[in-house]
Amino acid sequence: MTLQFMEPAIFPAKVEPELKDEFFGGVSNGYFVDVGANEPEEGSQTWHLEKRGWRGILVEPQPPLGQKLKERRSAAVFACACSSPQNAGKMLPFQVAGIFSSLNLDFFVADMRKGAVIEVPVRTLDDILEEANAPVPIDLLAIDVESHEVDVLNGLTLTRWQPRLIVIEDIVLNRRLHQLLQSRGYKWLRRAGFNSWYVPATSPLSVSPWGQLQFFRKYYLGTPIRNMREFKRRKRKQLKVWLGRNESGGPQPRASS
Repeated sequence: MTLQFMEPAIFPAKVEPELKDEFFGGVSNGYFVDVGANEPEEGSQTWHLEKRGWRGILVEPQPPLGQKLKERRSAAVFACACSSPQNAGKMLPFQVAGIFSSLNLDFFVADMRKGAVIEVPVRTLDDILEEANAPVPIDLLAIDVESHEVDVLNGLTLTRWQPRLIVIEDIVLNRRLHQLLQSRGYKWLRRAGFNSWYVPATSPLSVSPWGQLQFFRKYYLGTPIRNMREFKRRKRKQLKVWLGRNESGGPQPRASS
């Protein structure tokens, strides 16, 4: 497919449902896999598709959210986290922090409020898809797991399940995720909000010259700036914690050498 020279490849998050409808042509019998499903409706990558008649899988390790999904969604719910084969079968600590909840206990973003650390069962996505008897190809694979994306992909055989579209959250502090998907036969197509879209490398869909420039600016020129911004946010957060302890008369953290 030939695209116009100036067609954009980076879009605001609010248009993502419309872009997905356009990509899939409004079909009503698709199949989705939603890893890190979170809330049943609000912010969901797949709720609007399910309402249209799609079937699929919802993976969510937080018990309260898993229960809500079972009550409000028709898709099969798997109450676990997805990770690499090395972690499969284990109970791992999971940091509860609203939409920023993660298996990565060191994960931090601005405005994140950490809650309890719970233990959750872990499976590979391959194992879940086998149990669910998922079709091939999967139409949509959505992954939103707060910095654990690479581990999820390491537990998935892409050549077996052949997702037509992968929508995966990536705050682009590096190109590790992008390079992994490239090495496994997928190419970048566009970005909406924090989500990057990938399609099989054999897909006729392509990125316009303007979209390629947007990609270069986001994934190459902007990466050092984002890393510096996140570093400053971490330091501000640490300073607030230190000031709070100091004012309350609590023990002060030792200065790092």
